[in-house]
Amino acid sequence: MRNFPLQRNLILGALALLFAVVATLAYLTVRMSGSREQRQQALAAETLRLKLVTADVNRASEIRRNIPDVLKRLDEFENSLLPSSQGYSVVTKELDEFAQQTHIAKEGVKFHEQPVTGHNLTELGLEVVVDGEYNGIVQFLNKLQRSKTVYIVDGLAVESANTGQGPVGTLKVNLHLRTYFRKA
Repeated sequence: MRNFPLQRNLILGALALLFAVVATLAYLTVRMSGSREQRQQALAAETLRLKLVTADVNRASEIRRNIPDVLKRLDEFENSLLPSSQGYSVVTKELDEFAQQTHIAKEGVKFHEQPVTGHNLTELGLEVVVDGEYNGIVQFLNKLQRSKTVYIVDGLAVESANTGQGPVGTLKVNLHLRTYFRKA
């Protein structure tokens, strides 16, 4: 007769070893599948980042290609501006005409001139005080906006002009404007 307890112990040992191997393989499989998901998420994030960077590079390349056209249009714009030798009189005349056409009173204009660095331009800051009814002031601003002369409205301050001197419902508006001239 054979040594039955030894065989039984060997079979139990082999089964225990086999169970340990299966448990180890199951553990590694679970770990690797989790890592695979993490790798897929990282890959998706990197793919998105690559698409964003590619879009940025394409946009930068497009901007670089358009720089000569933009510079040409900027030069055309600068050349379309009034020369500074005519600028003050044209602006003053235009503001007077707009005020007359819109039935408002222009009380005063203050000019502040300064050069524009890097360009052959002069910036002219204007402080204009107008007095009139709301509709007239809105029409005045619309005329400024549609003028061939470039006006930039930096700000405005509105006050009621009812100090007993004018008709009821009039407004007093302090406009802060800018325009540009070519240096002569």
